[in-house]
Formats: sequence, C-alpha cells, structure tokens
Amino acid sequence: MNALSLLYQNEVDGLHIQNKEGEWINVMPSANSFVVMIGESFSVWLNGRLWSPCHRVRMKGNKARYSIGLFTGPKGGYLIEVPKELVDDKNPLLFKPYDHDEFLKFFYTQVAQGTLSVGLKAYCSA
Repeated sequence: MNALSLLYQNEVDGLHIQNKEGEWINVMPSANSFVVMIGESFSVWLNGRLWSPCHRVRMKGNKARYSIGLFTGPKGGYLIEVPKELVDDKNPLLFKPYDHDEFLKFFYTQVAQGTLSVGLKAYCSA
C-alpha cells in the first residue's frame, strides 16, 4: 500500500523478492546501498507501468540483522488517479481513481473481519 520504500540493511541476507513467475529471489545489495521498492499505490498511479513486487524476510543463523525502512504513502482525502499522459491506445486505463483513506478503511475492515481478499489493485481495477 506504500508508494515507495527505501530499505537499508547491514550486510546480513534475508530480504527476498518474488519475481513475476512466482520464484523467490534473495536480494544481496552491495555495501552502503539502499533497496528501493515501489508500492502498490505508486504502481496504480503509474497505470501498472512499474511493477510492485511482493517481498519477505527470511532469517538463517544467529547473526543479528538490522534494517531501516523509510515508507511513504499517499495523503488521504485526495483522489489518486492515473495521469492522462499514461493512458493511450497501447496502454488502456487499468485503475479507477480512488481515495487512499477510503481504501484503508475497506482494507482494515476486511482484516478485522478475517475476510481479507482484495488488495489495492483489485480494489480500484477499471
């Protein structure tokens, strides 16, 4: 649901990203680098032109893993819609405009009820 995440970790493996074929890939960033991942809300705003991967952390061994995350998200109360410049004959509109606060209310209601079945992309698919 984030727009953008910047992740920094000490040199301990554990971050995995799922590729489009469903395989999990171990991310091994070089020293003193950040991993930049786009979230679903940024992918929706870009009409799906950039992909938002699933990720997880898996730990092995006894070495401490430290990570720092900076997360950004859309401001509530504003309609988020795909810019007209990103929609054409080759790239039809994939997502309807949505208010992020309204989506979060819907999402957390599903979580509370134990019926979570729809993420952001499904929530606002055109």
